[in-house]
Amino acid sequence: MAVQSALLNDLKERGLRVTPQRAIILEAIEGLSGHITAEDIFSVVKEVNSYISLATVYRTLELLKELGLITESNMGTSTTHYALKTHGTHHHSVCRVCGKTMDLPNSMFEPMVERLQSEFDFVADANHMVIMGWCECCRPEHINEQDS
Repeated sequence: MAVQSALLNDLKERGLRVTPQRAIILEAIEGLSGHITAEDIFSVVKEVNSYISLATVYRTLELLKELGLITESNMGTSTTHYALKTHGTHHHSVCRVCGKTMDLPNSMFEPMVERLQSEFDFVADANHMVIMGWCECCRPEHINEQDS
């Protein structure tokens, strides 16, 4: 690995072991873009080292999640998606029918997060939220805009 990855450096700074397997997985995560799945990472990793298992990928993702380096979300499928925290706070709406995904501005959620804190003494982990619903093309007739 010619260039030290930011994730690799972060693990080292926290005193965690960086095994060759972890280094390959971290490099794959940083090389992929968007919302990625464990299977996406695994398909890249197995090209580099066929001895790394999918279970090792999942364990590494769990570690990165515990360390607050990645976020985990359900984008309307049965598969969990991951994004690096370096992508910043971002939110999406996802159509339940066609899967169309739209980026939503953080400003839509800031008042809710602030209200949760002030009125309910609840600190929301709202770095990556997904709102499920129906796009204009797929919205059922019995659901009007006020009901959804």
